[in-house]
Amino acid sequence: MKRRKFIDSLILTTGGLMILPKCKSPEQGKNSLTSSSNSGTITEPSRVIEILEETDVLVVGGGPSGVTAAISASRAGATTTIVERYNHLGGLWTGGLVLPLLSTHGLNKSKQQEKVIHGIPDEIAQRLKDMGMAIHDVDPVIDPEATKYVLEKMVQEAGIHMLYHCWMSNIVMEDKNIKAVIIESKSGRKAIVPKVVIDCTGDGDVFHLAGEGFEEMKYHIGLVSRLGNIDRIDKTKPGFEEIYVGDPTPLKSVNWFNMHGENDQDGTDLHTLSKLQQQYRIDIWENTEHIRSIPGHEEVFLLDTASQLGVRVSRILDGKYKLTLEDSMTYKSFDDVIGVCGAWTSLLYNTNRIQRNERPLWQIPYRSLVPKHTKNLLVAGRCFSFDKPLVEDARIIGTALLTGHGAGAAAAVAVKSYCAVQDTDVQKIQKVLKDQKAYLG
Repeated sequence: MKRRKFIDSLILTTGGLMILPKCKSPEQGKNSLTSSSNSGTITEPSRVIEILEETDVLVVGGGPSGVTAAISASRAGATTTIVERYNHLGGLWTGGLVLPLLSTHGLNKSKQQEKVIHGIPDEIAQRLKDMGMAIHDVDPVIDPEATKYVLEKMVQEAGIHMLYHCWMSNIVMEDKNIKAVIIESKSGRKAIVPKVVIDCTGDGDVFHLAGEGFEEMKYHIGLVSRLGNIDRIDKTKPGFEEIYVGDPTPLKSVNWFNMHGENDQDGTDLHTLSKLQQQYRIDIWENTEHIRSIPGHEEVFLLDTASQLGVRVSRILDGKYKLTLEDSMTYKSFDDVIGVCGAWTSLLYNTNRIQRNERPLWQIPYRSLVPKHTKNLLVAGRCFSFDKPLVEDARIIGTALLTGHGAGAAAAVAVKSYCAVQDTDVQKIQKVLKDQKAYLG
């Protein structure tokens, strides 16, 4: 369909978005809303939506998975756009102040700790290390502002079109393909026409709208903060006592302060998110005042709270393959591997507590990024297809970076091959990843 014809036929109707043979007058969009007091609903009039752009690959969400997906796709020759609702890249890694890059290492079959994070994710980490903005060789802790800068530079260098301050609100489906993604912004409602979409929203917003199956998982939601003047704590002050003031960052005067938060919370519920945001902001301020009241801690201050609430998991895709905890504990290998991850915490397995340094490295198969039905949609980040017992390792920053890298390479191959993501040649995907220095085991 020609671009002008598409603009003239994209209409928002009562039931959602659909393609019509011919549009009605733009004046239709000025009709008033029709309300129904009995049903508690409002019917929105149809409207014409302008196409903002066409692109090979559209990445929805500029978190860790979104950035590596976009860079990988663009370096592989696909025109690429990122849609991001905030004013920065990095998602929870930067704006959420979840600073550790977990997990860079895992136990190999020789019972040695092996580095598994390579390729674009490792390139990011190395740039930060070279700047003095990362500490620790294993599971480095990064500075969020430096990381925003590095990600911005890498996205710019890759020639990616960056759209900030806009929110994906709907999609247009036709024959199991996403024909358009609708975004909302200060410029109004616009449409983007992609060949392949990568859902890096964290909450599976795109595959949810596409009608793909998923599981919902309630989990603890927190809010991270940072404290300043840590290097001015006076341990010689009369009455001083040792208290927890967070964990070190690359800035000697700054610690990051994690929060477990309330258990079993719905990360996609507006009222839950609003209530927790308010509660946590008050709690963080009052906790900092308590720290300042302890002798020797008077100069400590609240530097900042995360701009993003710490939703750890919500929707999980029911994809072509659901990765399991058993897979991660038994060195299961996959012909369609797109990345290898480590483990960051101990857990119960077959009734035994397995310590972190005893846990194997584990492979991520391409099929776990692939929905069952939608032909031009891939999924990366904490909402890819995995079994709930694997959540602790599936939701971390390193896994997000790896799944994004794999999805970006796959999207570029799918575009060049003119085929559905379900039929994309895995060997071609793996070649792109290897060319981009990814580790596939």
